[in-house]
Amino acid sequence: MSGPDPGVVAVSIACCYSLWWCLSLTRRLRRIERASKFDPLTGLGSGDWLQSERWPAALRSGRPLAVIYIDLDHLKLTNDTRGHGAGDRYICTAADVLRQALRRGVDEVFRSHRAGDEFEVLIWDFLPDPRGRAESLLRRLSEHGISASLGMAYTTELRFVPARVELRQLAEAACRQAKARGGGCAVVVSPDAERQNPEPSPESIDPWRPGAARPETRAQLPGTGQPRLAQSVLVQP
Repeated sequence: MSGPDPGVVAVSIACCYSLWWCLSLTRRLRRIERASKFDPLTGLGSGDWLQSERWPAALRSGRPLAVIYIDLDHLKLTNDTRGHGAGDRYICTAADVLRQALRRGVDEVFRSHRAGDEFEVLIWDFLPDPRGRAESLLRRLSEHGISASLGMAYTTELRFVPARVELRQLAEAACRQAKARGGGCAVVVSPDAERQNPEPSPESIDPWRPGAARPETRAQLPGTGQPRLAQSVLVQP
């Protein structure tokens, strides 16, 4: 009896190797894709994925849109006094709270930077009570021992116009205002109010006084260096 044809054996080996190589490449590409889309510490979406895919999709969605920018307070103090492991747990706890507080499969939450303590949330819906949503998020974080500064920018404008494009910058600017006021609070802004009332007259109101819930605050117009006036709400849980 003659043995197996060497040519057939060689072809079989080559086919098996090619199949193994393709499967291995597919697994590596999936790992690379996951690494680019998800933050390795928290499992949330990454800031790179938000910038490259999810934010453009949100702008084109044709739905009311809100952006929440959250900066955790006291992370540096936690790192310095309890170690970076405790700081990582602080970040992960905040990520879990935000993930559970949002509507699964509808709203999205991202960790803005791999080495930072900032988060961004996309809310794809009309917000009947933006202040209540901000208070609810701060309250949930506080229940888990986390203090945060929160900025929210929202619009009901459905077209691809500056009112939508600028939401991320406005939310971050609002968060910085909350941080400058000592943290543990939120500033909510909407460019819609500016269109409805293009020349509002700001009042001199102490934002911490009970009842002074809607002071006027200035947000920076991205790319111009000029302040623009928009109605905002300061809330403190």
